[in-house]
Amino acid sequence: VERRPRWVMPLVMSIPHLLVMSIPHHLNPVVTCGAEPDKHADIFVHSIDNQRPGFAAASGRLWHTSSWLNETCAGVQRIQELQAKQPTKPRGAVTILAFQATCGEDCTRGNKHDQSWNIANMAAALDEHFFSHHGAYPLVVHHEDLTDAQQQRTSDQVRSSAVVWQRVNFSVDAALPKYYDYAAVFRDVNLSHRGGNLSSPSMRGTFHGFGYRTMCRFYAALVMFSPLLLQVDWYLRVDGGDSRITSAWPKDVFAHLQARHYAYAYETISKAASSSRLDGALRSFNQANPHLKVDAALRLPFVNSRGEYNGRYYYNNLEVVRLHVFRTRLHWRLFMAVEHSGAFMHGPTYKQNLGDADYRSMALPYLLNASQVFQMPARMIPYSHPVPWDLPYRHASHCVPELGSTVCTQKSSKSPLQPPRQRSPHSIKQEHRLPGTAAAHQIKRQHTPATARTRIRSSRSTRLTRD
Repeated sequence: VERRPRWVMPLVMSIPHLLVMSIPHHLNPVVTCGAEPDKHADIFVHSIDNQRPGFAAASGRLWHTSSWLNETCAGVQRIQELQAKQPTKPRGAVTILAFQATCGEDCTRGNKHDQSWNIANMAAALDEHFFSHHGAYPLVVHHEDLTDAQQQRTSDQVRSSAVVWQRVNFSVDAALPKYYDYAAVFRDVNLSHRGGNLSSPSMRGTFHGFGYRTMCRFYAALVMFSPLLLQVDWYLRVDGGDSRITSAWPKDVFAHLQARHYAYAYETISKAASSSRLDGALRSFNQANPHLKVDAALRLPFVNSRGEYNGRYYYNNLEVVRLHVFRTRLHWRLFMAVEHSGAFMHGPTYKQNLGDADYRSMALPYLLNASQVFQMPARMIPYSHPVPWDLPYRHASHCVPELGSTVCTQKSSKSPLQPPRQRSPHSIKQEHRLPGTAAAHQIKRQHTPATARTRIRSSRSTRLTRD
């Protein structure tokens, strides 16, 4: 039985507001709320570290921001309010990791807008096409620097649910764990950053910089322990900038997956590069844990004849995750084994590193069986990625003005500013639960480039979730 998190009110007013969360697999994180953000972030991080050793070192000061009280604590309370109003709904959330928005040309990257405009429009699209039809699921935005005005513009777009905010610190001093060799990381990525400043976004047209590699570590495991996402059992990940929701969603995806006992959902499989560091880390992990069961059907599409990672991966720019699976001790130990290989920050060339999608594809066989993984038909979540940042959005009932303005320029989906409905390159005519060895054959079919259901990418440089 999953125990629901509850607010525990202070005994006396001088005690900081305390939240004790109890979730499956004996993980009991603690969030305290008060006027000293570093102190309260420390309490949170060490409450996880006591149960998942190495969490404090891996997180660094990722969660240490000045917005702990007015974003993290306020967000936890807002999520719980939404859940109380719809107790029969799955405890799900949509999550976005926002690109930096206040750093000038490396934030806009030649586009008309910074990504705060995209986040606001994505919120509008989610409200119109998902929340208004299927329930008040919170939109959790992890971000580094969105201003109050930018946040308010986004929050104004969501009428059927709420936007909650979690600031994260992706600067190199905060986000790079001390066990990494800074000089080696700098050599791999500095040419992608203006003036060698690894804390700023990589320049347009360059290869994966420090922020992108940090994002890969974040989505591989750290996001599962985000203070706001610890309030929910599911997340749906979407990209905030170069993606579009093209029409209404026919189903409540969380309810659909939960009712059928799935734990992970994806739409397609793609291909990039192999990773010798990942292979080495998994080989050592298997030797240290010889009795672990690994699902052969889930693993087969992602390994070559020697059992090494072959570069194929679940295209997880759009994914639905049952979070308790990734909060287990087993998954944390697996993540730390790969983390200490250096694979997320380094690769066989300076252009390459291990992506979170690569890691996810090889981690799932340790955690699930094939019948728990679901390939979503393209029509289930009408979603296009990648697209140009400035491509207009398809939401008829919302308008996102320029900052400081109330003027609407996109009034309906019939406006000439709106793009034509984009057809996904994948089409799947029926849902597939993938039992036993049938899973391997079903997933393996995805590898043929000529089929409509497969989106093959020749280089990981096209994956621009966060550079």
